[in-house]
Amino acid sequence: MKKTILLFATIVALLTSACGGSKTQQLASSETTDALTVDQVFESPEQYVGDTITIEGICSHLCTQGGRKAFIQGNADNIQIRCEAFPLMGQPFPKNTIHHPLTVTGVFREQRIDNDLVAEMEREFNERIDQIAEERGEESAQRAANASVGCDTERAAQGQQDLTTFKERMDDYRARIAAREAAEGKAYLSFYYMDAISFDILED
Repeated sequence: MKKTILLFATIVALLTSACGGSKTQQLASSETTDALTVDQVFESPEQYVGDTITIEGICSHLCTQGGRKAFIQGNADNIQIRCEAFPLMGQPFPKNTIHHPLTVTGVFREQRIDNDLVAEMEREFNERIDQIAEERGEESAQRAANASVGCDTERAAQGQQDLTTFKERMDDYRARIAAREAAEGKAYLSFYYMDAISFDILED
């Protein structure tokens, strides 16, 4: 049972993968001085993977789970970079970052989702639903299966703003993986985020 709960938590983390005017600096400054906009990064995100970069933009959303994730907004809802406060920064983003312009310095990462990972997530999710059915009954299991997964901002960042249930999101992953493989020969989806090292709150 403990293993099932832990693996289910991993699925939830992936999908949520689920949420003043004075300058405030946290930790050491980056060696990179030129800040990029989110839109500039997404013009060719592959070139930045593994590099330490600085981005600048409005913090559109701050994760309610202790400020572990800050989303920096581009010109469209689905153009956002998720900035993870741990492990490199070692402390959460404070509440006063929300809706303010920031620069965030960190290591740019690529998260890949392929069919094997989708199948594994489905297997673990179904095990969790079966466990709920055994412990609480079929009605509770059905509610859990149809519940929303992930916050609105995270779904928007992955182009799934109109999809809420686990099944809808997995079906969408599969369709998009197939489309990308046909178009580019790459049988996976790429989502990008940053392991934050430091940040500055800019003047509005």
